[in-house]
Parts: sequence; structure tokens; C-alpha cells
Amino acid sequence: MVTGFKNLISRKSAFTNSKDIHTRLMRSYKEVPEWIYLVVLCVSIGIGAAVIAVYPTGASPAAALYGVFLAVLFCVPCGIIKAVTNVEVTLNVIAELFGGLWFPGNANAMNFFKAYGYITTLHTLYFAQDLKLAHYIHIPPWVTFSCQVYATLVSTFVCTAALNYQMKKIPGVCTPEQKDRFTCPPINTAFAASVTWGTLGPKKMFGAGATYNGLLWCFLAGAFLPIPFYFLGKKWKVFRYFHAPVFLYGGLFWAPYNLANIWPTVPIAWLFNYYIKKRYLGWWSKYN
Repeated sequence: MVTGFKNLISRKSAFTNSKDIHTRLMRSYKEVPEWIYLVVLCVSIGIGAAVIAVYPTGASPAAALYGVFLAVLFCVPCGIIKAVTNVEVTLNVIAELFGGLWFPGNANAMNFFKAYGYITTLHTLYFAQDLKLAHYIHIPPWVTFSCQVYATLVSTFVCTAALNYQMKKIPGVCTPEQKDRFTCPPINTAFAASVTWGTLGPKKMFGAGATYNGLLWCFLAGAFLPIPFYFLGKKWKVFRYFHAPVFLYGGLFWAPYNLANIWPTVPIAWLFNYYIKKRYLGWWSKYN
């Protein structure tokens, strides 16, 4: 993680320390200048802030800027965990906590801050993942960048149109009585989070003397939890395979669904990733 932040500050080229065959082949292609990324970032923040200010959102344009700052802080650590474990540690709760503290009683402002912090981090990692895939299959960086920009622009209108259609044309959508079972469990979770963190606010829920004040200690526990397992792993081999963020993420993976939705994946995952991998590694490597 320290190396990741050092590289972020020093702006070293990806070709500096890597001499593998893929890197040597990719040297033939022109890199996308960093000022291009900066322009896209500034334009995106500017448009977002302007829209928040012009439309009757009741939110401050600063929500966009604060949100992107949160993404800058967490992209490297979240990216390293994703690269090592293939687990995406999401920032939605942290974004809701800080958003609720900075914009108390304003669910809209909290949601804008959450979107610019949490979603920006998530899609930054997706883009890095695409660049990594393009690196190994030798697609020019400019092609990958252009495809991402165009796809993002198109999907903005497509997703908005799809959302408007769902809200206006599907009777009873996102209600428990919806006849086709379009009950929207994740959407209702997001709505509940908006009420909890935005309207009520973290101070009323987790402040001094509040009902859930004790849960704030979980942040400290999570920060120190990996340390004992690091030292235990030096003495006993079995603890080397315990990764605290992955372990804690397991419970989050199940929400908001019930046991029936997730359990069928467990025997299938065990069959492919333990039984078949152990006995037919070649087949598993090719098809899994």
C-alpha cells in the first residue's frame, strides 16, 4: 500500500519497474497522457456541480468535490485489496457516514456525496481492471480509453431512459405487492440508507448517547484486526490464508437477500474451486 501511494505521488511510468513480455510489447503503443484524464475529471466534476446547483436538489455543489476527494483517498487501498483478493471493498457506508455529517438532515446532498465518492471509486477500479485486461491481450491504451469514455456517455442516457421507463410504465414497481416480483431489494436498501444517514443523520444514530454509538468502535476494531493474524501467520501456516477484509466482506455479500438466494452458489463454488481444481487443474484453468 505504501508503494502504491509512492507511485501515485512520483507518477512513475508503468514501464519503469516491469520488464515482462507484455510490458515490452505494450511499449509499441502510445500512452494516454495524464492531462487527458485530468481534463475528463475536471469536466465531469464541473458538470456534476453545475447540475446540483441549477436543479432544485437542495444540495450544495460542494458535494461533488468532497465526494471525489474521498475517492482519491481510497482508490489505492481498495484497488490493492481488489487486486490481491478479487473482493471489492465498497465505500458506501463510509460515504454515507461522512456525507451525513457534512450535510446533516439533507438526504439529497448525502446521496450526491455518496455517488461521487463511492461510485467514482468503484468505477475507477473497473477502469483499472479493464486497462489491466487490455495490457495482457495487447490492446492499445487509447482504444481502451476511448471505448470507456464513449460507453460511459452512452450508458448515461440509456440508464436514465431505462430508469424512467421502470418508474413510469411498470405498475407498483419496487413495492411488496408488485405482481411480477419487481420488489427491488437493493433499491429499498439504498432508500433506507438515505433515511438513516441523510434525513436522520449519523449524530442521531451514532452520536454520543445515541442508540448505536457503540458501533463506532467497529472502525477501530477493523483497523487493528489484520495485525494479530499477520503475526499468527508467521508462526502457523493456516493463518496466512486468513484475510480480514475478505472475511468481514462475507457478511455484506449476503445482504439484502435471504439464505435461499445465496446458498445455491455455495455447493457450485465448492465443486469448481475445490474439487475440480484439485483433481482437474488443466480443465479448471481453461474453462472456470
